[in-house]
Amino acid sequence: MSITNRSFRDCSSLPFEIAILIFTVLPVFVLALFYPQLPDRVPEYLNLRGDVEVWGSKSFLSVFRLPLMALDLQLLCLLTKYGTWQRSNTSNHTLTSDHEKSLKLTLNLFDWFRAFIAVKLASSSLEVIVFSVERYQYLTKFTRATSWISSILGVGGAVVYIYRLLMLNRRLKVSSAAPPTNRGQSFFYFNPSDPMWFSETNAPNFGNKWIYVFILCLLALPILMFWPMLSR
Repeated sequence: MSITNRSFRDCSSLPFEIAILIFTVLPVFVLALFYPQLPDRVPEYLNLRGDVEVWGSKSFLSVFRLPLMALDLQLLCLLTKYGTWQRSNTSNHTLTSDHEKSLKLTLNLFDWFRAFIAVKLASSSLEVIVFSVERYQYLTKFTRATSWISSILGVGGAVVYIYRLLMLNRRLKVSSAAPPTNRGQSFFYFNPSDPMWFSETNAPNFGNKWIYVFILCLLALPILMFWPMLSR
């Protein structure tokens, strides 16, 4: 069946979504369980060698910052994936087989990012425990190795996906003219009756509630990333 004739739920698999949920949510429960055992000083940044670069006082954000980043990034990827699928499903233009391949590659790329984020940040989240509590410090090499391996695989896989997309999209540009767009439309677009949260000219639909969730996630990300510096 064509990917544009399927529901968004069918664009993923239940085992994959369960795995993403486990890797994203489990660190929250583990950190909550170990929170009373953590010392007053916890690691906030590690350098490339795996040594603690910045220590900070124990607080909700210093301990749960990375799991919150993971949740935030998962939402961003999932919303972007949904917006991409929705736009293709509601487009007035007939999609060729190459367009379908391009859409499928794009959706798979977002899922690859989601898998990378889930594993990488789950491992990094637990480093608050393994670097702070002495009896668990033997796990530091395991968490560091998991973080590095997931990073290498994540970046490598993303490069492959992006290269394939660039080659396919280049072929699409050569073989077909670009569909007409309304170039006179402004950046501001407000239409509550339009289910799409981005118009065909890429203008965000401020009449759709999901665009505000997307914007809030975008705003929260740099705050979570740089919170140790902001809180000093």
